[in-house]
Amino acid sequence: MESPQHFTLKQVAESIRKTIAERYSRTYWVTAEMHKLNQTRKGHCYPELVQKEDESIIVEMRGTIWKQHFERIQQKFFEIVKEPLHDGMELLFHVKITYHPLYNIGLEIIDIDPNYTLGALQRERQETLERLNKEGILNANQNLEMALVPKRLAIISQADSKGYSDFVTLLNGHPKRYHFNTFLFEATLQGDAAITSIQNQLKRIEKVKQHFDAVVIIRGGGGEIGMHCYNNYDLAKAIATFPLPVLTGIGHSTNLTVCEMIAFRNGITPSDMAYFLLRIFEELDEPLDEILWKLPKQIQHFIQGVNNQFGQLTRTFRQEVQTALQSERNIFLNTVKDFEFRVKHKMTHSNQVLLELRNQIRSSSSYLFDVQQNRLTNTVNLLQIHSKSLVNSRKQTLHNQENQLIRVLPRILESEATKLEQAEFHLKLLDPLTVMQRGYAIVTNEKGVLSAKNLAKSGEALKIVTEAQQLDADVK
Repeated sequence: MESPQHFTLKQVAESIRKTIAERYSRTYWVTAEMHKLNQTRKGHCYPELVQKEDESIIVEMRGTIWKQHFERIQQKFFEIVKEPLHDGMELLFHVKITYHPLYNIGLEIIDIDPNYTLGALQRERQETLERLNKEGILNANQNLEMALVPKRLAIISQADSKGYSDFVTLLNGHPKRYHFNTFLFEATLQGDAAITSIQNQLKRIEKVKQHFDAVVIIRGGGGEIGMHCYNNYDLAKAIATFPLPVLTGIGHSTNLTVCEMIAFRNGITPSDMAYFLLRIFEELDEPLDEILWKLPKQIQHFIQGVNNQFGQLTRTFRQEVQTALQSERNIFLNTVKDFEFRVKHKMTHSNQVLLELRNQIRSSSSYLFDVQQNRLTNTVNLLQIHSKSLVNSRKQTLHNQENQLIRVLPRILESEATKLEQAEFHLKLLDPLTVMQRGYAIVTNEKGVLSAKNLAKSGEALKIVTEAQQLDADVK
């Protein structure tokens, strides 16, 4: 059996290369997302080109930008778009289809149309505005009420940013030394990374929103490089719906981004935003300055008027006091005269009344003395009669008790004598001599009568007393 015709892998690759070279001999304009730029140290780039549907990659191809093309493309792109090429951009590529035995099919990028990218950025900006408007939140942040004196500021910026430095220097360098409380929430402020970075800091600030009057997003220098992130819908929505006024000063002068348009207030530069905040203080301060300028003159004028009025009032008061004193003096003299007359009249009348009362008292006292004397005599007689009756009654009672005692006393004496005889009998029964007559004896040692507490010891001398005799004994 004959072996089938076969080719080497190199022959197959060469055939594919020739076929592609003949079939795709011209160049093409292709739209794709540059997923990664992949620039090498030598200056060449090997971007990963993708096409997505519903955030899923459906096509991926390798691209090549040689150094001589990349330098030209980068310069032209920056002049028009105001941003360098970076990952994630949707671009219109001028390409040539190539095949390499080791790297397979790829696209050699000859040029990139920056106008297409600029249009894509503008489309993103317009789409974001339309979505915010449709959701009714386009002017939500602008409708908030700013604090009368916005001095507590949450600043989203970079610590080493010149814009941040200028902003803080201007706030603290005013001749009147207005005091601002600022707190830095450091974030990335350009490129795609800025979207998530700024949103994260807004979430942090919202947790402590009661400590701040406003949020300030400031970015200094760099022109319009990396400004596309401020047209992003998610970032714009976060700013539009933020519960505190959001102020922006992100350092460019043309083509307002969506975030600037929907913010409570936007400034061209951080310095411009600092001047805006200082103007609020100055406007509140102007009436005070005017008052401080006018106040000395007004006080002087007021004091002069008060002095004049006080002098006039003093003179008037002195005259009225003198008139009132003279009038009161006359009234007082008339009152004294009238009082003297009334006192004399009253004393005369009182003397007459006293004489009449003295006579009445003398007459009344004699009558009362007689009446009381009669009452006292009657009382003495009644007391004597009652005393005699009470003494007789007591004598009769004592006589009765005496007769009763004479009758009862013999029986009481007889009863008590019997009780004494019985007690004497019992005492005789308890007498030790009587007890010993019944055969008992009293045994003692040196300490006394033997008992549970005073036991006899061996060799100890004892004394035994009976009814008939007394014995001495030794304990063995």
